[in-house]
Amino acid sequence: MGLVEDSEPAHFASYLSRLNSGSSLTYREASDYMRLVLDIDDPRMRSAQLGVLLNGLMAKHPTVEEASGAIDAALALDGLRPAARPAHPFTGECVIGIAGSGKKGIKTPNISTPAAIVAAAAGVRVAKCASAATSSVAGSADTLKRLGVELTRSTRRTLDVMAECGLGIFEIEQMVPRFDAAYGGLFFAPHVLSLAFPALLLPIRTDTLLYGIAHPDVSLSLEVLRRYHDGDMLVVSSTPDNLRWIDEVGIVGDTSIVGVREGVRGRTLRLALADVLGVGPYSVGDFVPGSDLTEQARIVVDVLAGTAAPALVDMVAVNAATLLLLGDIATTVPEAFDLARELISDGSALAKLRELITASGGDDHTVRGWL
Repeated sequence: MGLVEDSEPAHFASYLSRLNSGSSLTYREASDYMRLVLDIDDPRMRSAQLGVLLNGLMAKHPTVEEASGAIDAALALDGLRPAARPAHPFTGECVIGIAGSGKKGIKTPNISTPAAIVAAAAGVRVAKCASAATSSVAGSADTLKRLGVELTRSTRRTLDVMAECGLGIFEIEQMVPRFDAAYGGLFFAPHVLSLAFPALLLPIRTDTLLYGIAHPDVSLSLEVLRRYHDGDMLVVSSTPDNLRWIDEVGIVGDTSIVGVREGVRGRTLRLALADVLGVGPYSVGDFVPGSDLTEQARIVVDVLAGTAAPALVDMVAVNAATLLLLGDIATTVPEAFDLARELISDGSALAKLRELITASGGDDHTVRGWL
């Protein structure tokens, strides 16, 4: 009997039956299930079974064990172990990692990238995940490349850029090429990997982590992330209507926030930040994305130059303010928000973008042509 219990099923169907019955899997079972599906040779069958596994677990409300088992198996396909990542090299400095689930319920211009640039302009050292588009016009990596930033597979080179300008951009598809070949472009809504996987693709360990998820369960995301990150962290999500969610702090509707500081988990808060800050009222219609990659990139420049619509500037500013609070640059949300807007209005944020382009070995002629 013990031999049967300890042996791994030869086919994923036994796990699929468990999932369909609403039963929970152990960490090992979830990991084995994910590995068996990723090992399917037929691309169409593999894609179909990935959809069943990832969305099925999310729909039944996964346990932390199930989520971490699936995540670890996905990472293992490219030989990655989050615990084996080296600490960041900036001794004595606080480095903040920022990542998001993507797959927003509402399509918007890029928010997290200009927010990270504003925070870097304030002196916060930021390590940011960037990715290509899946369901949107342009992902953050696409947008940065269009602006002239040179992204690289070399972690060492990215850290050199980070040392020079305070902001390092890590393109996540380059971190997991085998997994991306099996997974990329297939999913359009958050699933079980969205609870933590993108944040774990940063190739260095950071002191603090800011993670956005386009799903209401920020508490579950936090608990999964605590399996991998032992520093301070904050998980955020926002919604205008309790139906659609984005992976950033919002100024339309409510923002859900939960975090850990010095090992102690705080309460989950739900805030109407437009009221807290005295801005707006804004609507979802104020955050329409560009129709193509060039328009998306142009919006980033307009925001950083302070010439975009007030709603977009304020949306970026409130997300930058979150980074300023985590970096101890400010002590209250209104103070951090005002500082972020000042960095935009006085030209510091735009100057930081151009500094990033130059430090990466890129060309800022596109940005100069739009000013």
